[in-house]
Amino acid sequence: MKTVKIILAALALAVLFPACSLEEEVTSYTIRENYYHNAKEIQTGLNSCYSPMRSIYGNVSFFEMTECATDLMYLNVRNQYNAVCNISPSHPGCATTIWQMGYRGVSRANTMIEVIKEAAEKKYISERERVQLNAEAVILRAFFYYVLTATFGDVPFYEEEVTEANRVKIESLPRMSARHTRAVMMDELWKTLMPETMGGQAALPFTRTYDSGDFRVGAAVGLFVGGRMALWNKDWDKAIGFFGQLENIYGELSRYPLTDVPFSQKYTAESIWEVSQTYEPYGLQVTSSIASWTTPVRRMVYNDDEEAVADSTHCFYNGIAIPELGSEAHIYASARPTAFMWETLMTYDSPDLRSGEYSNGAAEARGGSGNLAWRWSGFDPTTPQTSWTEANRRVFWFTSVGKARATPWLGNKFWCWDMKFSRDSNNYKVFRYASALLGLSEAWLMKGDYSECLRYLNMTRRRAGLSDLSTSDVGGNADLMMEEIRNECAKELFGEFQRKFDLVRWGIWYERTTQYNTASNLVDNIRPCHRYWPIPNDQVANSHGALDNKEYEE
Repeated sequence: MKTVKIILAALALAVLFPACSLEEEVTSYTIRENYYHNAKEIQTGLNSCYSPMRSIYGNVSFFEMTECATDLMYLNVRNQYNAVCNISPSHPGCATTIWQMGYRGVSRANTMIEVIKEAAEKKYISERERVQLNAEAVILRAFFYYVLTATFGDVPFYEEEVTEANRVKIESLPRMSARHTRAVMMDELWKTLMPETMGGQAALPFTRTYDSGDFRVGAAVGLFVGGRMALWNKDWDKAIGFFGQLENIYGELSRYPLTDVPFSQKYTAESIWEVSQTYEPYGLQVTSSIASWTTPVRRMVYNDDEEAVADSTHCFYNGIAIPELGSEAHIYASARPTAFMWETLMTYDSPDLRSGEYSNGAAEARGGSGNLAWRWSGFDPTTPQTSWTEANRRVFWFTSVGKARATPWLGNKFWCWDMKFSRDSNNYKVFRYASALLGLSEAWLMKGDYSECLRYLNMTRRRAGLSDLSTSDVGGNADLMMEEIRNECAKELFGEFQRKFDLVRWGIWYERTTQYNTASNLVDNIRPCHRYWPIPNDQVANSHGALDNKEYEE
């Protein structure tokens, strides 16, 4: 019977979620009549809503769009189109993946909400089970609408299940107000999650995401998504409401060490959501390749055809032997921090613990989050490997850095230990508690409460080893205080898939990126319209003319 149920589950997902235009899936009720008769079976359907997350966040092009095409990081490689804004409706880059996977997630969540409703009506599940399962589906749907609106701005919005009867109508939906979409999702999240709206009992436990060990989205993810949407909508009260609930759950930021921030540290207590990956030789392999674009260059050798390839016998990374990184990693042209990031915000001798483990002249690692790397503790490649013992480990400057005023590499926050070829098995930190605290700081500033603003801002500064700011430090000037928040977001959330979205919602993406990102290929391509990525032309065509890219046409 167990085997039969597994087969039925696979068939159910295959029939429920075939691909079509706009990634709407047409539902077949043939399998539904024989399946989804208990909470466990419904969870198998909900499981299908998670895979589009990995397709988006595991895509190196999404990282390039959200982080490299900003004021903090660059990747000056012409054919890395998203990093250099060589994007148009006919050449949409990662927009195709985000659009397809985003709407695949929305459509699957919509279907599961209807499945859960039917199962409750037929008494297959209890009312308590209905509430819990429905809350998970609602959070997943809001997650995908958050990504879609942040990437494209106004997008089609629908909450109904796609069937043969309504398929053409949904295919032909035009762009709709992103503000309205977010408002609907925020209201739904609040009504679904808050105990006072659920008869006094929370739909999902108000606990940290990874306390339960089941690795599913919970109340914390829903609260974070609601808070982020509220920031986009400039609904400061709702932002405080959502993020304030997270403060009740997670407590003091000082409880969470900076050494947990790197992507190689999995399912950490501060994390609100991580996109998980794994690499098991001869076993399960769910990987991406972001580490291949964020690690110091490996020593290259030349084969008989004079083609540069990685030296598979050594673990030499830009002049330092680092055994932990292994001898099989394939490293491409690495993204680098802009001068604004490493000269202004995080100098090599900065007291900020986030700047890098070996960045301030100390001989020992400082226990930071590893944003940048000027040097590293390893071995001299010219010494025999037999002498590589922990007692002989030393701190070396990377060859291309070698001095204080030279562009550092991205730090160990992004490196994958013992990476096999380009298979990055790190977990990508998508949402962290520190981001919610910085959202609270911004919301309180917009409400004119400088005291509360600084209270939350100083939480992240204090954990990073910096002194508290006071109103006198910024002269009571709201613009200067907002700039402090922006800079703190840059340092705390560096490389966590948020910078472009933040700059866009602040209305300064084009100005800040053109001011600080000097990559020649980006300078040649960047236009104000690139604040949002274009809807791919094939999707515009599939909409029967309902969709458009007017900003790109201008």
